Amino acid sequence: MKSIRTKKTSEKRIIPGFSLTMGITVCMLSILILIPLASVLMYSFKLSPKAIADILLSETVVNAFGTSILCALVAAIINTVFGLILAWVLVRYDFKGKRIIDGLIELPFALPTAVAGITLSKMYSDTGEIGGILSKFGISISYTHAGIVIALVFIGIPFVARTVQPVLEKMSPAYEEAAFVLGASPMKTFMKVVFPELTPALLTGFGLAFARGIGEYGSVIYISGNSAKNKTQVVSYVIMQKLNYLDYQSATAIALVMLIISFVMLLAINGIAFFQARHTGNSYEIAGTVEPKTSGFSGGDITLIVISVLFEFIMLVMPLISVFRNAFSKGVGFYIEAITTGFVGSALKVTLLATFIALIVNSFFGIVASWLMTRFKFKGKQVLGALIDIPFSVSPVIAGLAFIMMFGRLGWAFPILEKINAALGTDIQIVFALPGVVLATIFVTFPFVSREIIPVLNAVGSDEEEAAAMMGASGMTIFKQVTFPHIKWSLIYGMILCGARALGEFGAVNALSKTRGETFTLPLEIDALYLSGSADSITAAFAVSSLLLTMAIVVLVLRNIFEKKDKEA
Repeated sequence: MKSIRTKKTSEKRIIPGFSLTMGITVCMLSILILIPLASVLMYSFKLSPKAIADILLSETVVNAFGTSILCALVAAIINTVFGLILAWVLVRYDFKGKRIIDGLIELPFALPTAVAGITLSKMYSDTGEIGGILSKFGISISYTHAGIVIALVFIGIPFVARTVQPVLEKMSPAYEEAAFVLGASPMKTFMKVVFPELTPALLTGFGLAFARGIGEYGSVIYISGNSAKNKTQVVSYVIMQKLNYLDYQSATAIALVMLIISFVMLLAINGIAFFQARHTGNSYEIAGTVEPKTSGFSGGDITLIVISVLFEFIMLVMPLISVFRNAFSKGVGFYIEAITTGFVGSALKVTLLATFIALIVNSFFGIVASWLMTRFKFKGKQVLGALIDIPFSVSPVIAGLAFIMMFGRLGWAFPILEKINAALGTDIQIVFALPGVVLATIFVTFPFVSREIIPVLNAVGSDEEEAAAMMGASGMTIFKQVTFPHIKWSLIYGMILCGARALGEFGAVNALSKTRGETFTLPLEIDALYLSGSADSITAAFAVSSLLLTMAIVVLVLRNIFEKKDKEA
């Protein structure tokens, strides 16, 4: 036992940089994530239990929670089914167009939620490509719960597919082959052999899609209709409305419940992921993987492939076509005029600036946090990992509220900021100013880079760094010569995803940006154009949306290129 304790101690000390990386990680996490969220909790503590109960039990709030939870649950179930089918098809079959289907799965990650929202609303309206057909049968989608579910299915499908796919790829064919030899049918083999192995991954994907759905804002507010009478208001919309009316007490009370739900979901997801890691490590040690079938497809195989293609075409390809069709519906001249206005130019500058700063901050954090989380053992490591993932489960609207509660006139940091301005003779503002937009963008994209690097560093292990440290190399030398070559492609991949998410952020910046032409980003400019109601403005909204959509497509192409290079490396 003594030798074991000595080994654990040495593992902590061989590689240099623990104190530095721990300090930077905790400091950045606290300043950018934890303290702003704690500001929401601090303000909610000022409310009496009766006041909180009165707010939460009001008819509007109760209905909003019911709508958000029910629609998120239904969408998560649908995503679990179709995510499993997509993952199965991509792993088990090889056919023409497979790479396109694989690449399109992550489109919702790259596509701004505001663009998804106005596109789905247009498509499923009574005059839209799909809604027009359904309306002939008396079926309405837009401004109903069905519309909300469709929007949540759109944004949630990557969570399940991308969680299940790696597990399927690692599964050994030995048990399936044994089941076939014993005479089991393909369905029985799947249910008795494969499905139990996939259950933790399916639960993780379900939890991620469900958590994202509860707090979703941008993609649902257009298609839902936001009607209190028809009970189509979601919780994030209600919080935003309270903020617009400066009803911070109600907004904070509702956000408090949302934070509790988010934290519970995050703990559950991390618990399942931890179980999955242990389970996978014990179960997949048999050499070999299932080779994808290239020919001789059965009727069931063809059915699954067709279902996958149809699902992606309806849910992902048709919205892309719809954006460009609407963008150019009034001709190329109108399109060029729409995307070259002063408002669009200003919004593009703000968007690119916020994205650039978020990339720098989160890339630095991602590298430091990844080194800490993979190269050292310390108490509270799992808790720290869960805290880093908080932005994944917190509604973007709550992120905006958090900075208002911190730097707004009712926030605890506002007097400090005022004193600094008085001492320096400046007029620095956070809320409803560019710094607030930047902070909100950093918040929502905070974990993207670290979550791409950590799995890579875990996979390669720390033997090389330990050997370099024992030979006297400094921490910076070890990172440059040993670590960086392993993570360079995953770092670029993480930066691409971070940039794509930053370009399209809507909910958080909407709470912190109020001046068109000064602090509006492109998604907010799209929102302003679309909500103006005129035919020309709506077409202009799609024209600006096509800019962001083009960026999203470029991101997907780059993602595939760098992922391929990462695998080759």
